Amino acid sequence: MEQISVRLVVLLLVGVLVVALTLHAPEVGAALVGATAVVALLAQLMGRE
Repeated sequence: MEQISVRLVVLLLVGVLVVALTLHAPEVGAALVGATAVVALLAQLMGRE
């Protein structure tokens, strides 16, 4: 069985925290989803050459 990397553990913890925050404050969750989409789009566009 593969060992779980520290990066994966951090991503999982952040994901759990975001879900908990979204359940308590839906407007913050919507803002996080929008910001994540923008960052992902920019990363995709800047990665192409």
